[in-house]
Amino acid sequence: MPRGHAPHTHRHDRPARRMPRPLLAAALAAALLLPVGAPSVPAPRPVPGPAPLVAALFPSLPREARAEEPAAYNAGFRTMGIWIPETGERLDVAVWYPSSRAPSEIHLGDWTLDVARGGKEVPGRFPLVLISHCTAGSRLAHHDTAEALARAGFVVAAPTHPGDNGNDTSLLFLPEQITARPRHISTTISRLLRTPETAPMIDPARIGVIGFGTGGATALMLAGARPDGSRYASYCERTTPGDPYCTKWAAERLARLPEALRPPKPAPGVPGTAGVAATANAANAAPPPTGTEDGRVRAVALVAPGYGMLFPRAALSRVTIPVAIVKADDDEVNRAPLHADALRAALPRPPEFAVLAGADHYALMASCPPGLRRDLPELCGGVDDDARQTIHQALNARLVRFFLSTLGEAGPPLPAPAPEPEPVAQQAPLPDVPAANATAPKAKKDDKRKKDAKPRKPDTPPARGGAQ
Repeated sequence: MPRGHAPHTHRHDRPARRMPRPLLAAALAAALLLPVGAPSVPAPRPVPGPAPLVAALFPSLPREARAEEPAAYNAGFRTMGIWIPETGERLDVAVWYPSSRAPSEIHLGDWTLDVARGGKEVPGRFPLVLISHCTAGSRLAHHDTAEALARAGFVVAAPTHPGDNGNDTSLLFLPEQITARPRHISTTISRLLRTPETAPMIDPARIGVIGFGTGGATALMLAGARPDGSRYASYCERTTPGDPYCTKWAAERLARLPEALRPPKPAPGVPGTAGVAATANAANAAPPPTGTEDGRVRAVALVAPGYGMLFPRAALSRVTIPVAIVKADDDEVNRAPLHADALRAALPRPPEFAVLAGADHYALMASCPPGLRRDLPELCGGVDDDARQTIHQALNARLVRFFLSTLGEAGPPLPAPAPEPEPVAQQAPLPDVPAANATAPKAKKDDKRKKDAKPRKPDTPPARGGAQ
């Protein structure tokens, strides 16, 4: 969830107009009452060093297990485009994967990546992890996390969500911001499993999702959760002043949630007001919304999750796969008591839970490139580069270990298909030969000998005369 929006709207069947970055920055700030051009690095504040941060993430791990582990692979990289004809959406997707080629520095847009572009794939079947980026982010906004996962033995894919990225935030705080994202992730999964360049290295039985900010709601919906839009009505009464979800502009848009995201109706014979247990039973009886739940997803991680107010216990009753929640301790956008903490308490299966001390909401994005830091400083976080690096080391280690424990390590490559046997030459059957012809070769030889012999003179000369 970003700090702002682009105030224009457009039809979804038309390409989004790219707003100039200075204007977008001003719109983002104005929407959420932020100072325009706020410095990206405010006055330093105390931030725990690496040891306290890692200890907070892994309190139960032995000391020697907390050290950074060497990478098993290099990070390969490629891009792909996906067109969704039913909605007219284009997804620009970045894909990282285990590679045997050494990485090099490449520049893609504003970002600098340390990857082997088009590098040769390591043979094997690897778990797949999808990343749903934070609002106003992009497919590259969490590239360092994707690279860490690829080096640990995962294929990672991240689409840029249309209408909810750094160039176009027209869907911010609208119901479509919530309902469209699961479709983008599921479509990306399907394409990766069909594309010849990616399908052979993915184990389709081991797929996970990481959701940053609004992407946390995306991950929950893919896992079976069904948001209840009516829960927003009382949210602003329970939060603290300055909450981004409660600005006038945001409230006008979020007022559409109750109609667009209705709670599941009670099953026949089950009163809808008979308490939490009855509501949970009703939720289990009703089918999930079309295009949200994806049974191929086996584990999800929520990083500074947003829209937590839409997921009470009944809305989460179908979520039975493993869940990890990483809370940003200084998150001023998705304030933990009504988001990360509330989701932790409402999930039917206790999730893994970790706290990133000293991290604000935007510190979870990869380090801002100079262009983005200049034009959209509001998105670049309030921590300095050293603190961000420490935070990301702990975050990435946590995510790697969670998905290794839930999805497993790389498997052997698919067995090569058995070669087809060479076709055996079929000889035509010989015709039956009569027994009388068994001496035919000898007879032919005798005939030839007779033909080649000189004619003999007759013993008796013929008579000169004859009867008249």
